[in-house]
Amino acid sequence: MGSGGASVEVVFFGTSTVWLSDGTSEILIDGFLSRPSLLRVAFGRIAPDLGRITSTLARAGLKRLDALFVAHSHYDHVMDAPEVVKHLGGRLFGSESTLNVGRGAGLGEESMTRIEDGDEYSVGAFTVRVLGGVHSPGNRFPGTIAKPLVPPVRASRYRDGGCFSFLVTHPDGSLLIHPSANVVPHAFDGLDVDVLYLAIGALGAQSDRFRDDYWRHAVDATRPGLIVPIHWDDFFVSLDRGLRPLPRFFDRFAVARAFLDRKSRETGITVRFPEPFEVIRPFVR
Repeated sequence: MGSGGASVEVVFFGTSTVWLSDGTSEILIDGFLSRPSLLRVAFGRIAPDLGRITSTLARAGLKRLDALFVAHSHYDHVMDAPEVVKHLGGRLFGSESTLNVGRGAGLGEESMTRIEDGDEYSVGAFTVRVLGGVHSPGNRFPGTIAKPLVPPVRASRYRDGGCFSFLVTHPDGSLLIHPSANVVPHAFDGLDVDVLYLAIGALGAQSDRFRDDYWRHAVDATRPGLIVPIHWDDFFVSLDRGLRPLPRFFDRFAVARAFLDRKSRETGITVRFPEPFEVIRPFVR
């Protein structure tokens, strides 16, 4: 595909925040950068940390944005998205719940688009296809956000509002960003992507059968050459302190890591855990 893939760059910012650029167009998935502490999330009210958002964007050298797609409307996906759009420009794409977060932050309707399963959007040379999905097991805050949400609020006010994955294609290659560690059986059959950004949060706490089924429907179905695990890190800790696994009472990261290592050996698919702010050129061969 394409001319060697040197033009597309991808950066992982922890959780399921992924930035993509080909030097002309800029796309962000989720854009969660505030990462409030566990104590604040559990017992207080949360709101975007504008200082942390702008300093993170500046450190990464991100100065403009064309489109921001939100996977679902839990706080660790959607909370910062409107502020990122206000800071960098571009358009917010998400469910009606996500749009209500945007409205609560003061975004105008002209800066937002409601998405549904099967939608496709062109962003320069990129095409983004929306794929409906399901949340990983243990969804604590199901439901919808029915009216504009104005922070600070309790984390429980950020209801999921429906879950999406995003198939991103470019003349140089294709990648699937799958932000929740669960999958509708056969939903990805035949996609055949070059790179899979695969959520593994809480995967270590599931059964062996669940992990095998997840691999079959997410990885065997898409046949990637590279897997980049996402949503495995402790998102209660600032990116300035690097990425570390979630505490054991949330997940069993060592189990998930051992599973990925074994599957990588069996299939020959490379698994790569990037550092925050590290630039990956996923289609370079």
